[in-house]
Amino acid sequence: MISIKRITDTESKEYKMSEALLTASFPTDEYRALEEQRKNVESNPAFHYNILLADNTPIGLLSFWAFDGYIYIEHFATQPSLRNKGYGAMSIKQLKKEHPSIVLEVEIPTNDTTRRRIAFYQRCGLTLCEMDYMQPAYRSDSNELPMQLMSCGMDIENKFEKVKSDIYRKVYGKTV
Repeated sequence: MISIKRITDTESKEYKMSEALLTASFPTDEYRALEEQRKNVESNPAFHYNILLADNTPIGLLSFWAFDGYIYIEHFATQPSLRNKGYGAMSIKQLKKEHPSIVLEVEIPTNDTTRRRIAFYQRCGLTLCEMDYMQPAYRSDSNELPMQLMSCGMDIENKFEKVKSDIYRKVYGKTV
């Protein structure tokens, strides 16, 4: 059984494990400075930083932002030794039970890895939005990244500009 446990203490063992997974799983351009991340974890009520547990054993991390009517997944990763064992799909299934409307960013499908990632989310019930989307830079020394949005539980094409505005403003501190 998968459970999603929110972390609010950046000094906890669970947070330290999840931060190590975050930095190992994502390029530096795809996450904010760790000091800023810790500040959000401890004091931003819209930001949910979670550890994923399988029968109380840590298997991964999931961070998301709670918006009006949906959540935006910022980071999702399982421990490298536990990948391809079904934990990712079970985690998304559990998340969908708790939050039926979900949005996330994915890289443009240009290679096997990005195509497999999109196919994984599609198997989990998310739909790829073909509209142009740029992920704003997390840091002053990084660049915007071309991405696409995926979603479930909502008609993203009709809400694209609002969703984009929410993400830009609340997650990246930018305006559209």
